[in-house]
Amino acid sequence: MKLGKQIRKIVMLCMIAVIVGCLGGCGTELSEKFDEDKVKEAAEAIVEKVNAGNLKEVYEDSFTPVMQNGVAFDELQESLDYVLEGKGEFQEFSKVEVKGTKDKDTGTEYAAAMVLAKYEDGQIMFTISFDTNMKCAGFYYK
Repeated sequence: MKLGKQIRKIVMLCMIAVIVGCLGGCGTELSEKFDEDKVKEAAEAIVEKVNAGNLKEVYEDSFTPVMQNGVAFDELQESLDYVLEGKGEFQEFSKVEVKGTKDKDTGTEYAAAMVLAKYEDGQIMFTISFDTNMKCAGFYYK
């Protein structure tokens, strides 16, 4: 039973990675439609809410409908719990970078923030993509 849960978690992480990957792969210059500081602030706020145990709030208030339809909250919570397990308390943001991405099929522009979060016993890299309405259009962590 435990192996089945681990496989589901891995599949979930892969699915989230595919969603982010569909946004265009390699980062480019940030579109003028975005403010870099606002993207950084929004990404850090999401990670802070996740660390405070408020993933449900992030899911309901920040995720685009496509993201919500792409992953069930319970599966996302289970996967995130698995990644956070054993990391200890959040310490600081080690690094935050922002790049632009573009959906190769639709030409839709996004901002992607790569947030390296330091914990007592490790680090987690969050990659959070935003649409022009500053809704979370991609959420990946490893």
